[in-house]
Parts: sequence; C-alpha cells; structure tokens
Amino acid sequence: MTLRLLPVVTVAAVVLTGLGIACTTSDAPPIERIAVRSGWARIADSGATSGAYLEIANNDTVAITLVGVTTDDAGAAEVHETMQHDGMAHMMPRTEVGIPAGDVVTMAPGGVHVMLINLRRALVIGDSVRLRLRFSDSTSVNVTAPVRTP
Repeated sequence: MTLRLLPVVTVAAVVLTGLGIACTTSDAPPIERIAVRSGWARIADSGATSGAYLEIANNDTVAITLVGVTTDDAGAAEVHETMQHDGMAHMMPRTEVGIPAGDVVTMAPGGVHVMLINLRRALVIGDSVRLRLRFSDSTSVNVTAPVRTP
C-alpha cells in the first residue's frame, strides 16, 4: 500500500508546488522604477511660452537625476525654477533635478517646472503635450500631459 501511495503523494506534491508558484505571482502590474503622474500643461497660443507640471516618483533604491526634457510640440523644453529675490520672482534654468531614492519631486507653478518655449501650435483645453524625460542613467520616460487652466 505504501508503494501505491507514493505516486499519489508525488503527484500531489508537484501540484501543490505548482499552485504555490502560481499563488506567488500577481495580477498587479510591476511597480515602475520611475513613475510620472499628475502631469498637465497650461493653455497658450502658438508661438508663445507655456509651462508643464509633473510629479516624478523615484521608486528605486538609488537616486536618479532628471537631466533633460524634449518635445515635438515646442521649439524647446527646459526645466526652470521660479525663485524669489529681493521681492521679485525670476526663473533660473536647471540643468538637472535630483530625485532621491523613494522620493517624489513635484513640479508646480511658482516652483520647478518645464518651460515650453516657442510653441509650434496653440495649446487648448482638451489637447495634450507629449514630453520625453531623460535621466542621467540613460532612462527615458514618455509622458502625455493634458492641457488645462491652472
């Protein structure tokens, strides 16, 4: 009888092992190393300048650095930061924005943002702007930011 149960026990062990492997997988999508969310861009006329604002989450265990932004929707896209000096607001270009491991950088009006210079078309509500974010480790992330009013 022991000999007859051995194949059954072996099959049961294989089935349970297979179920255990199946149970360890998840239907949830994998966490992105760099996640961009809450993006939007300001309305503006063709040829004008606009701003785009994003949240960039670094879900990795090492810091990353945003080193550039490109778009086909404007002549140039540059990261800027609005600063106060002697009671006056002015913008300074940023060549890079560090994002510590496990942290989020929030781009917002009056702070760090993407300047869209010399728009190739008008940006109207319901439209969107396509951006490509470049990071120091050669990673690129494509983003579509809907156009809206602040």
